[in-house]
Amino acid sequence: MQVEFRRLFLVENHEELYARVAWAYYNEELTQADIAKRMGMTRARVNRILQECRETGLVQIIINTDVAGCAGAEHGLERAFGLSKALVIPTPAKEKHLYTAIGRAAGAYLSSRIRDGQELGLGWGTTLRASGRALVQREPGGIRIVSLFGGLPTSSTTTPYDVASVFSRRLMAEECYYIAAPMYVSCEAVRETLMSQQMFANVFERAAKVDLAFVGSGDLTTRSTNFNHGAITDEEWTSLRDAGAVGELFGYFLDGVGEMVDHPLNRRFMGAELAKLKNIPTKIVASGGLHKVPIIRAGLSGGCIDVLVTDELTARALLDG
Repeated sequence: MQVEFRRLFLVENHEELYARVAWAYYNEELTQADIAKRMGMTRARVNRILQECRETGLVQIIINTDVAGCAGAEHGLERAFGLSKALVIPTPAKEKHLYTAIGRAAGAYLSSRIRDGQELGLGWGTTLRASGRALVQREPGGIRIVSLFGGLPTSSTTTPYDVASVFSRRLMAEECYYIAAPMYVSCEAVRETLMSQQMFANVFERAAKVDLAFVGSGDLTTRSTNFNHGAITDEEWTSLRDAGAVGELFGYFLDGVGEMVDHPLNRRFMGAELAKLKNIPTKIVASGGLHKVPIIRAGLSGGCIDVLVTDELTARALLDG
């Protein structure tokens, strides 16, 4: 019998195998050792499969309760900044888990919020990548994905193209639109030339009219993702700080009160105008960590955020500010 089980699973596809292991563990409450014996594999492989099930979003754990401290922070943020929704998670003990935890919470929220036929505008980054993996798989429903940013000079799983692709697959999107240009072009004249092309004008117009926008935020510390992924240079990083910028939101560098700083990068950004992006009905920002507090506060002050997904320590810092 065990040999037959093993033969069966050797010919079944990868996703079905993972689903069967997850079902046995979470629904039948079998131990990993029991599953390994039943399916003819090692216990280490069972453990690895269960971990990948959680990381990819095949298995999602929903905790049906409010954490009292976080609920208070949520209400405080909503009152203080006029948010339509604040979602605050407990701050993980290890910082390396922060972006994944916030991303998963944001992905679960977006799954419950998005509707068939809507258009979703997307940013990029580690948090959004985790959100995409946490999305509940949908049946096709006419959803369209629109990337709000141009690309990066290097490829990784956090780039605008890759993030948009992950969301498109999970939401079974009907279409996915990209901005086939760098995030920041070399000069304003190049941007104007590209903007004269109908393909770019069409995507920018569509980006400004999405039903929901979902982005992270970029700080201007030495940990900046924009800096470390090559979106901005050393000299640009320094000049942005000198100009009063505290970080980036929707691709634009803002000062402490949420106004665009006077800097060439803001005039070279390949994306829709910030004033138009602010008119998107629902703007969701998923971001956390104390180093992100200045840019999150700037976004709140500047009217760039309707829904904030963050962690408890960051929420407290925003409220104490």
